Amino acid sequence: MHVGYMTYLLRLYGISSLKEKRAVIKPVLNDLRRKFNASVVETGKHDSKQESEITVCMVANERGELDSLFQSVWQRIIWNGLEVSGEDGEIW
Repeated sequence: MHVGYMTYLLRLYGISSLKEKRAVIKPVLNDLRRKFNASVVETGKHDSKQESEITVCMVANERGELDSLFQSVWQRIIWNGLEVSGEDGEIW
């Protein structure tokens, strides 16, 4: 059994208020929860209009499976129209 988390730093464009930012981020978080059955939360950059930080945590039987899942999460974030400017995480 392996547990892993990945933190993604997202770059947002054209956002003029925090309310607008939440309207963009919330559907992405819900999509990731539904698609990957993962724990997903906004963990940082709460007061920034240009950036957001989300963390995804998952459990799988194999390390390779987690690597693949996190790559799919990254692709899903891109699919939702956001830019990933950084990522960091661990797998145990």
